[in-house]
Amino acid sequence: MTQPGAISLDSIFVAPSTPSFADLIDQIGRNDDLSNVRRKDLVSGLRRVAEALGRSPAQVPADPRWLQPRIARVAPAFLGITRKTWQNSISNARNAMAACGIVSKRQRRTSDLSTPWRKLWERVQASGDKSLLSPLPRFIHFLDRIGVAPQDVRNEHALLYLEAVELNEISKAPQAAYKDAVAGWNRALDRLPDWPGEPLSFPSSAKRVILQEDEHAPGFISDVDRYLDMRLRPDLLAPETALRPIAASSAATYRYMLLRFASHVAAAGVPVEEIICLQALLEPKRVELGLRRMLERNGDATCQSISDTAGLLLTVARHLDLQEEMLTVLTRFKARLAVHDPGGMTAKNRDRLRALRDPGMLHRLLNLPERIMARPHGTYRTKALRAQEDAIAIGILLYCPLRIGNLSTLDIDRHLQRPAKGRMFLVIPAGEVKNHRPLEFELPRHLVTMIDEHLVARAPYLCASNNRYLFPASRQLKPVGANALAERIKRRIRTEIGIEMNAHLFRHLAVMIYLDANPGGYEVARQMLGHSSVSRTISVYSGLETISATRAFASVVDKMREGG
Repeated sequence: MTQPGAISLDSIFVAPSTPSFADLIDQIGRNDDLSNVRRKDLVSGLRRVAEALGRSPAQVPADPRWLQPRIARVAPAFLGITRKTWQNSISNARNAMAACGIVSKRQRRTSDLSTPWRKLWERVQASGDKSLLSPLPRFIHFLDRIGVAPQDVRNEHALLYLEAVELNEISKAPQAAYKDAVAGWNRALDRLPDWPGEPLSFPSSAKRVILQEDEHAPGFISDVDRYLDMRLRPDLLAPETALRPIAASSAATYRYMLLRFASHVAAAGVPVEEIICLQALLEPKRVELGLRRMLERNGDATCQSISDTAGLLLTVARHLDLQEEMLTVLTRFKARLAVHDPGGMTAKNRDRLRALRDPGMLHRLLNLPERIMARPHGTYRTKALRAQEDAIAIGILLYCPLRIGNLSTLDIDRHLQRPAKGRMFLVIPAGEVKNHRPLEFELPRHLVTMIDEHLVARAPYLCASNNRYLFPASRQLKPVGANALAERIKRRIRTEIGIEMNAHLFRHLAVMIYLDANPGGYEVARQMLGHSSVSRTISVYSGLETISATRAFASVVDKMREGG
């Protein structure tokens, strides 16, 4: 019997007969129908794609479904090449696979189309609409190839297109190509008169968990909001043990968790109209039903989300002064479902930080805001200004390791204070910070200049001139959502320098940089992050000094070896 370790699980679903890129290189070298230049380009594409995947050509199977997700994860910037160069490499690799008969050759010439489809495509070309010219040609050629008339196009044909892309493409995520094609078809229906056929739609794959607010019993929503208001603004003179006020961000999180749990309870069979208040939700039998459903959806295993939910339910029950029997049951649920924090950073965060120990990569990140700000606005002014907004967010995080909730809601007048010309302090009062400790940073002059230049240029392209937020929501007098800004920062860094870095990782990076320069400097790190105790900072970041320590030890060994 073959031992499990004898077969690589990475390619376990690739057919054994599938040729490798090395096989394709040999085959192309013997193909006399190709010119020397063409052979060179195709082989170069195969080698570059293999190199980007961190493998030799012999280790890369020429299987589109194996290649698609792995190529989608490659960031051209990390390889030190442009997006266009990477696209050309992928195109050459795909053409090499087509030349070897693994995928079908593309037909993109207008003359290849039948008369009805050619006339439609000529209308698209005449429109000059880029949102149609980009997603439609491949879809139109596919529909023509399978013999579907324009007026007969339906959802099932779009799904066939998805299947064809999965079998024949390596350059794009198939789902993205499919969604672009459907969206392009629907735009053509809206924008081009007398476009044949009907709108296309996506099959619903969503498994809705949380109910809409109006689906809950009105009394339940009101009771949740009353409870959270009590937590936000507790009565400091109440005779019972006084509660410490929670931050608005925590209240929003708790509200979401309670409504989500009530949705799970309802999905487990409890009529929504019976959950009229928090006490009704916290009935032990209902809590067990809801927790069992959450466990079932997670493969009958607990996780941080389930553990946090069980803990919150017990906290709420205690605050509501419910019966001791109920508290006993909820205490048992919390203990059984607890996920114990091992301390320190996650392995994923350590892996991502490791890339920034490369001086060249760290230098690119530290200088990224100024590089973006130096670019001309060009034709697409709004897009350029949005990039500058991302640059400022990254610049602030490099010097002020804020939580994303505080960053996204920065008020130009309240939080950015100017005590003197050319100086700017970022000040966040205690009531707006997660652990109720005020934060204050002085921004470097180059960042102040970037902010001032952007504020002058941003209206009316990004927001109205009277919007007081540094990161405004589009066309609204309110700040951008924290999740939206976090996603933009992550996407911008991946596009520009090719690494995975979320907004919260800037806090870890700040400590890493400081501890590398100042071993043992946990008190400064604590103040920088706003932790309530230095022990908390040490528990999370003590491992960061391991690399510095091992480097120092290696240096001692080197000196002894050289001296001997």
